[in-house]
Amino acid sequence: MSADASIDHHNTFSNSSSQVERTILFADLTGSTEMKHRMGYLAWLPILGSFLDITTEAVTGHGGTIVKYLGDGALAVFEEDHAHQAICAAIEIQESLRNNDRRAALGETRATIGIATGKVIEYPAPGGGGAMDYVGSAVDLAARFSSDASPSAIWIDTDTYGAANHHKVSSIIGRANHRKAADYFSREEQAPAKGFPSGVPYREVVWDQNPFGVKGAAVTETIRKMEAARPPSPRPQPPAPQSEPLEGTVNRWFGDSTKGFISTVGHGDYYVDARFVVGGQSLTEGAAVRFVPQPPVTPDPDAKPVAGCTVQEGHRFRGTFNNVLASGFGFADVRDQRGNQQSLFVYLGGNAAGHRIGDVVHLEAVRNRKGLSARVVDAPADEHPDEGAVDGRHP
Repeated sequence: MSADASIDHHNTFSNSSSQVERTILFADLTGSTEMKHRMGYLAWLPILGSFLDITTEAVTGHGGTIVKYLGDGALAVFEEDHAHQAICAAIEIQESLRNNDRRAALGETRATIGIATGKVIEYPAPGGGGAMDYVGSAVDLAARFSSDASPSAIWIDTDTYGAANHHKVSSIIGRANHRKAADYFSREEQAPAKGFPSGVPYREVVWDQNPFGVKGAAVTETIRKMEAARPPSPRPQPPAPQSEPLEGTVNRWFGDSTKGFISTVGHGDYYVDARFVVGGQSLTEGAAVRFVPQPPVTPDPDAKPVAGCTVQEGHRFRGTFNNVLASGFGFADVRDQRGNQQSLFVYLGGNAAGHRIGDVVHLEAVRNRKGLSARVVDAPADEHPDEGAVDGRHP
């Protein structure tokens, strides 16, 4: 059926045979209007062109088809069994934009991407040539996700999450961290989506070090209300393994037995011993520390949770870069003897070009205005073969 004026759209849209299962991707260049006014229209156009080129190359390279360009965005379609390809294309778009940022090719260019899977109406696009267009809730939802997500975020709906082969999803940062398939996806959240009767469930694809979250007032109200309505637990529940790092102060340290306790503000006390300290070093009472909460080591109901992968301000150890940015900073992974791991912010200044992802470096825990981070230091003369670094390239 050719796309011309003889197409009866009413009958086409009414015919159930026109419905097909597809995965829809919507990519939008964020801050485009502000950028256009700030730079001028002629200076902005090449940036838009590069963004569309990056999007087109990523989509077609993963088996998808660009349906149309929409001002400063693009709509793409993937076959029903290629949901993971749509996710991989979205990751490639974000990684390519970041890589161009590093080379200052596009300036501070960011995109939001929404992906949804479901039945849509497929019909010939105006202009002929065999091109097809799509309309349906999946198209609307992908566009809505792109509108609500923070810059650099990728949101997918429940059907995309269920249809995708999670083991085929990966990113540069994820591979450097040996990230498991399940860890590429956030927990299910609820987004208030305009035009939909209630909050719409979504998951964020964690292609970078951490999720980027929601934009502005688009908050996960449904889950917040559910959590607020839960009755308080009789005692704090043990934190999940490899949860988000916390900061605290060494409350007690027993040097003979190399164990002690860490106090935090709002999260209670944690047990720690040398096995859970990066480099197996002793702690100092009153010192600031950063750690990853872990469950208690014994089933005793009175046992305290554990401070895993603990680093203390002033301690030196080794780490492995999982990300290095041309803007002058990076992130390095460190771990304790039990395999618990965390990522530390590392300020590099003008030395960023001298480091690569996977490089093993010597670090010192230091404090900045946001908390404990790290800086690169010279190797000690009596260096041990493994003091907390995650496997990588040694200097």
